[in-house]
Amino acid sequence: MKVLRRSGDAVMDAELRVAWAYRAWSGLPTEGRGVGPAPLGAEAQARTGPRPDAAAKRWAAVPVGG
Repeated sequence: MKVLRRSGDAVMDAELRVAWAYRAWSGLPTEGRGVGPAPLGAEAQARTGPRPDAAAKRWAAVPVGG
């Protein structure tokens, strides 16, 4: 709770950026009703894109129950 009281705006900003990047990566709409403006610029989007791909590959390699 202390972190949220001190840094709530920064935490919310980070959460929105991650949620938007996930939407873009997973093919969900990134424009239109209820989505809002993109919180990441083109350069940040280009840097962010490969990371979920790499994480998905690592996750897929984990054995069931691992």
